[in-house]
Amino acid sequence: MKKKSLYNEKLLELWKNPKDFGKLENPTHEYSEANTICGDEMFVYLRVENEIVKDAKFFSTGCLICIVFASKLIEMIKGMGMEEVYELKDEDLLKLLDINLTPLKMKCACLSLDAVQNCLKKGKIKS
Repeated sequence: MKKKSLYNEKLLELWKNPKDFGKLENPTHEYSEANTICGDEMFVYLRVENEIVKDAKFFSTGCLICIVFASKLIEMIKGMGMEEVYELKDEDLLKLLDINLTPLKMKCACLSLDAVQNCLKKGKIKS
C-alpha cells in the first residue's frame, strides 16, 4: 500500500485546525520542549488525576508535521494511564498517520511524544 503524501488535504486541514490546541486551564503538569535543528517548540499542558491523563492541550510554533502529530497524540493520550503514556514509542506515534517522513521530519513528528513524556516526568506544578 502506498503511503500518503506529506501535504495531503487531510493533513493540511488538521494543521489549520488542530485539536486540543491552546493552553489548558488549571493543568497539573506543564512542560516545553524544543527541536533546535528546525526550530520547532512544543508546550504541553496536562491535567492528571489518580495517575490518569484526564485532559491535555498543546501549543506549538512548529511546522505542519510537528503540529499534526501533536494534535493526534494529545487526542490519543486522554484517558490513558501515566504508565501507558511512558510506554509509547515513536513507532506508535507514526502509526497515527501513514505518511513518509525523512529523518529530519521524524524529529518533528516525535517532538510531541518527547514533550508529553517529559511533562509527566518533570513538569508537575507544585500546589
